[in-house]
Amino acid sequence: MLSLALLVSVFFFNSCKVFKPAMPVESYKSIPRKPQTSIINLYADLEVSQLESRINEQLDSVLYQDTSFVDNSGDNLKFKAWKDGDVKLKFELNELSWELPLRISIQKGMKLFGYNVPLVDSWKYTGQIRLRYKTQLTINRDWSIKTVTKSDGYVWAKKPSVNIGGFDLPVTLIANLFLPANLRSFSQQIDDVVAKGFDFRGAAEEGWRMLFNPFRIPGYNEAWLSITPYSVSLVPMEGSAGHIRLGAAITSDVECLLDNVPPSGKVTALPNIQQLKMPSDTFKINLLTDIPYTTINRMITAEMGDSTFVFGKRKIKFETFRVYGTNDRMAVETTISGSIKGTLYFTGIPYFHPEDTTLRIKDLKFDIKTRNLMMSSAKWLFNGKLERMIARSVIIPFKSNIAETEKQLSRFFNHYTLGYGFELNGKLARLSVSELYLSPASVKANVVFSGNLSLGLTKPLLQITPQ
Repeated sequence: MLSLALLVSVFFFNSCKVFKPAMPVESYKSIPRKPQTSIINLYADLEVSQLESRINEQLDSVLYQDTSFVDNSGDNLKFKAWKDGDVKLKFELNELSWELPLRISIQKGMKLFGYNVPLVDSWKYTGQIRLRYKTQLTINRDWSIKTVTKSDGYVWAKKPSVNIGGFDLPVTLIANLFLPANLRSFSQQIDDVVAKGFDFRGAAEEGWRMLFNPFRIPGYNEAWLSITPYSVSLVPMEGSAGHIRLGAAITSDVECLLDNVPPSGKVTALPNIQQLKMPSDTFKINLLTDIPYTTINRMITAEMGDSTFVFGKRKIKFETFRVYGTNDRMAVETTISGSIKGTLYFTGIPYFHPEDTTLRIKDLKFDIKTRNLMMSSAKWLFNGKLERMIARSVIIPFKSNIAETEKQLSRFFNHYTLGYGFELNGKLARLSVSELYLSPASVKANVVFSGNLSLGLTKPLLQITPQ
């Protein structure tokens, strides 16, 4: 037997046909947001000709000199080698190839009864030679440059000879025996000049610190680029057309923030280089954009408000619309008049439609409490037609929020000078939405722009100071 209160309620709804079901509970899930990881290339471009010039400046004219017959275990030799022109350098097969032209002078002392006799005339040999070397450049985990220079042989431009009685006699035996030991000395000098000359760590530290500062993106919107770097991997060294590129891949989170200036990140120390785990140069900019519920309410009401829909002999008119969140679903509240009056509630799943950059809703159904209340007197509404009508009207464009920001980012990445000798270069390739979720005031979308991005050093990498 029904209670008196329930009978009164049923009579009221059946006679007046005014529906006031309980609204779905307004609630929102706390979703920890993790931006998609980006790879930013940090590179320093070095012209081989620049390195060649610096090497020639730093190498002394006299590279080796032995002025005594009695040192080196009494070898009875004097040896002098000095530059005979500029060092020539090229980069190929990941190696620096050198050619060092030298003039050499070898003086052989005379011995009498097994003893050096300085007063006795010595034989003096002169010659010209081109020494060849190959140097491998590697970057250590602490960002220092390691060089290993090895001899690649030598070629006589003019073989050493001795002048006796006005005749030049070729005497290469002593020179060929003596040169290999000195080649190690020359290669060590080259290693010292090159290793001390590169300041890749200094460039990396400047670039690393700079990334923690938010960058304002010029344009109509108040947009800021915020970067949080956390690890660095080595990029294989490249060489072509007279250039050497030293680089690193910085793993980071990159976000584009609208309408508020992000705080500067806490600068951490430049980490040691890790093994390269992500060779891709793809970066992802995470743009968190949103559409307020008030905007959605206004747009749906403008689309469907005051619209009358006919269901056979019955009709209903939509008056107002309001949306909000109920956990991970969107609730749509609408007030109606006509054959029935009151409030109806629907719930569905919001999603992003990439083809036209819009927010839509799928699986829109009557809320269970609305359905239960209407089953006895408004069953004619349960054919799916009303849900489809409302779902087709919930098409909210995000494009206006995104298009201008995309233009600003594209301009920003076109050789944008950051100072300290750095510039940003990049190109946007495509966008997608990785997340769509409901907050108390708006629908938020994490828009991801994909492309490539590099932080290039435009000032000289070599920091060689005069001796």
